[in-house]
Amino acid sequence: MNNRRRNARAALAAAAALLAVAALALAAGCGGDDDSGEEEPAGADLTAVVCPMEEAGEVDGITQYEPAEDAFDTAELVGLEINEARETAGDHGCEIVIAIEDGEGLPVPIEIDPTRIYVYVEDDVVTEVEGVGGGL
Repeated sequence: MNNRRRNARAALAAAAALLAVAALALAAGCGGDDDSGEEEPAGADLTAVVCPMEEAGEVDGITQYEPAEDAFDTAELVGLEINEARETAGDHGCEIVIAIEDGEGLPVPIEIDPTRIYVYVEDDVVTEVEGVGGGL
């Protein structure tokens, strides 16, 4: 094997080792405690289930919805006693519908209403938000 090929293989092996070390260093820096002092990223949480929603036009004949100006993250309701959750939702113009209570499914309205929050309740406490709006 000539020197040129040997040097190329050595360079390739060195590059692979460097990439492996960089990957390990990056992995070691991910997760764990957040003592870095870095601030949370600015911007909206795109996974939040918010209420109320309002119509925002149509796409291919399907009504689209977006958060209304006074919308709130319905995750705030989890852990609240149902009456307190209803009051919180009402402060934003929303209504709570209990879909499951103490493990039992309940009849719920099926028409779309972007101010309706469907929740699960155990022992009069909201345990989960199923969604906003309804419809099948």
